[in-house]
Amino acid sequence: MDERSRPSTGAEELSLLIVSLIWVFLATGMAAIAFLLFLPLRLAVAVYKVPTLRLSAILLLGLATVALGSAILLNLPVADFQPQEIIVKKGMTTGDIGRLLEERGLIRSPLLFSIIAKLRRAEHELKAGRYRFERPSTMVSILEKLCSGGIVTKRVTIPEGLRQEEIAGLLARSVGLDSVRFVTLAEDSTFCKELGIPATRLEGYLFPDTYEFYWDIEETEAIRLMVARFHQVFADSLVRRAEEIGFSIHQTVTLASIIEAEAQVPYERPIISSVFHRRLKLGRALEADPTVKYALKKPKRRLLRRDLTIDSPYNTYLHPGLPPGPICNPGGAAILAALYPADTNYLYFVAKGDGTHIFSSSYMQHVNAKNRLKRIRMR
Repeated sequence: MDERSRPSTGAEELSLLIVSLIWVFLATGMAAIAFLLFLPLRLAVAVYKVPTLRLSAILLLGLATVALGSAILLNLPVADFQPQEIIVKKGMTTGDIGRLLEERGLIRSPLLFSIIAKLRRAEHELKAGRYRFERPSTMVSILEKLCSGGIVTKRVTIPEGLRQEEIAGLLARSVGLDSVRFVTLAEDSTFCKELGIPATRLEGYLFPDTYEFYWDIEETEAIRLMVARFHQVFADSLVRRAEEIGFSIHQTVTLASIIEAEAQVPYERPIISSVFHRRLKLGRALEADPTVKYALKKPKRRLLRRDLTIDSPYNTYLHPGLPPGPICNPGGAAILAALYPADTNYLYFVAKGDGTHIFSSSYMQHVNAKNRLKRIRMR
């Protein structure tokens, strides 16, 4: 609906009436002051027989009237209010917050906001966070909201397959946490132990999901939420299944991370898992490109032949078996695929270029599949 055609509410009419009365109040007070200031004191005493003390009292009363009226007027909700969100960052002073509120059209006077905060001893009680204002409010109401922590959360979706550095960057952009500290904590083996993670780093255990985060959430709190979600998903039944197939939790998550990085379509996850399970049983190298990209720290770049010779424990072309740890943070479907591989005899797969793969049981089939795809691409 057009704001200009929107019918006024009773609250708005009352607000306008209050503003009008205050203006009349102010005008009367200012007229009295003007009369007293411009009328010579002697004339006032001689003609109107007004005692000097009483005259001073009237003058002070007029000044107080103007000051009080101005404060009341400035404290009133703004007239042209628009619903909006503001972000109060850590380290902002009362003056900074007041200016932000004025810039966003929520208050009229940053100075009065600072004075009210000082009088109410609330200067150090203002909480950082994201706040939503749905309706016009007085400065006192806004101050109380900022002190009580009436903070709104932001829904953040962490996709499957991100590395911990990527998650840190996403959260820094979304809710303002410190990405460097986030990664430092994720690499802290003592912190991992405290969280019940069977590894020296948190790569693989920052569970991808949709979370409700506060603005400027502490890095430790964000990590705890994601790790708690991992523990919730990797329940006792999955722990038992891992034991059945001779895997530890860490090995399961490591394999799941490779499956997550390789699979582009959901139905291929168990099939890709079956290829890796067969190779592990045969003692063969996994030859998984994403592990080499992880070692190179260049996940988006196309691999060159020389990249496959990089000396790294994450290079699964050189080293048989699983790498030392996860290469990304897999979702629940990839974890299930690692625990429940499809029943196939495949040992190879090659990307078709559309997100799917051609799977082969022998090296000759694999070579033929690659040559066939090469001819198609050259057309």
